[in-house]
Amino acid sequence: MMAACLFTACDVEGGSDVIWDIAPVNFCIRITDSGGHDLLDSIYQENIIKDVTVSYQGEDYPLMTEQEYYKKRDGLSETRAYLPVFHGLLLRQYWGYRTFSAEGFEMEFGEFDGEENVDKRDITVNLPHNQHLHLAYKNSFRWKSNGSPSKKTVFYLNDQELKDDAGKSGYFNFCYSQANGYEYVPSKIK
Repeated sequence: MMAACLFTACDVEGGSDVIWDIAPVNFCIRITDSGGHDLLDSIYQENIIKDVTVSYQGEDYPLMTEQEYYKKRDGLSETRAYLPVFHGLLLRQYWGYRTFSAEGFEMEFGEFDGEENVDKRDITVNLPHNQHLHLAYKNSFRWKSNGSPSKKTVFYLNDQELKDDAGKSGYFNFCYSQANGYEYVPSKIK
């Protein structure tokens, strides 16, 4: 019965079966300073990677590298259909959507099931200088009568719905300065 819930196949025109892989929901965060330095790059001397955690449901998640995650995850079974796997707070290389090349680093917190209807799921990003970022998302998912999925995810910063591309995608950009702390930088994907 559990497999039937996880691997939903729908008959479509032509009689073929389709397994829909629903994208998970993640919080993706990039942080630079006012000089343009990537504060998540371990090579940059004033990086913040040792001082970042995320608080979620009463637990603090430290930042770990992809290598640490895959070593910890070793031995978990794989399937052909995509299933979200919660990994906590992960540091990974950011690949530019225009250049398809490495453009720095990002933190990713998730993965959350994209098929789950969520009224509001909150996390707190704990940063140096006693600063905190309050992020959240709301997700609605349903199957249409034609058998295709319908999903809408909305992201929030400090209880304010984001109207830029981060509001739909979950990619957050912040810039740190001593004068203003961590400020949100709206993003546009063209």
